[in-house]
Amino acid sequence: MDTNRGRLDAPESFEAAASSLFAPLRVTDPAPAFHASFDHTTLGPTAVAHIRATGATVTRDDRTITSTDQEWVHLTLLHSGRIGVSQDGRADTLTPGDLFVCDNTRPYRIIGDGPTDMTVLCVPRTSLGHHLTAVGRHTALAVSARSGIGGLLRHALAAGDDALPGQSAARTHLADALTALLLATFADTAPERVPVATDLADRIRVYVLAHLGDPRLSAERVARRHQLSVRYLHTLFRGADLTFTAWVRRERLLRIRRDLLDPALAGRSTAAIAARWGVLDTKHLGRALKREFGETVVDLRRRPRETPSGEPRNPLRNP
Repeated sequence: MDTNRGRLDAPESFEAAASSLFAPLRVTDPAPAFHASFDHTTLGPTAVAHIRATGATVTRDDRTITSTDQEWVHLTLLHSGRIGVSQDGRADTLTPGDLFVCDNTRPYRIIGDGPTDMTVLCVPRTSLGHHLTAVGRHTALAVSARSGIGGLLRHALAAGDDALPGQSAARTHLADALTALLLATFADTAPERVPVATDLADRIRVYVLAHLGDPRLSAERVARRHQLSVRYLHTLFRGADLTFTAWVRRERLLRIRRDLLDPALAGRSTAAIAARWGVLDTKHLGRALKREFGETVVDLRRRPRETPSGEPRNPLRNP
């Protein structure tokens, strides 16, 4: 994991730091006494930046966009302050608790009205597969992160901010979860019915999604980590489509199925793919996949190799 932290007391240094991560951009109209902090870390193919800054305008336009730039979709969550955003002929204003997406292959502008505090998730455009067009229809539009799927994404971004030190597998799985949650928020991949969530339930879901690869993951371990009883953990998930245990099993099967269909993993054994998602005993894996999706391991491996969408269809099928 690569983590960088720094305090920047000139708009030029902030512009250089932001350009190195996000791709070239311009910082103009800084506040008279400009200062900023810019912390970022990598999580697998994604990056998460935490930015605090006094007022300024950030612009990416035809003069700064080149064919050699890293191509990202940025998701920004505003913690405090007020910002205006514009892209693709749309413009909106964000207040604390709102988030928005922008695509850095096209011009955009972000105007900070006074001091701001925000987290920015950078996801490779290629990770979004055929959902990229749907995400593009929502650029520069404010979406609330105060509840529902937006609230769950807020908790996942907080986990990204913390960077899960020392847990490389968890960071990789958190990157997968963040991408899936972005799609659930902006690409209409959310379930038709999202049960009422609580702050605690959201934190638990994010923790589980970031630790799916740990074969020791269990209701007992999750309950202990969040300082509650196993009985109360199951109560939190009562009334949802799936029980806690069934939800964890389905999330693992969704990712195993995705990897079995991924042409880039055609040479990897089924056991290795299953182990990546915390399933060490593959004796009943074929039957579980057949029961869940109507196809066994053999069926999936024999399918014509097509590039998958890159994320589970229903990452938030809440427990």
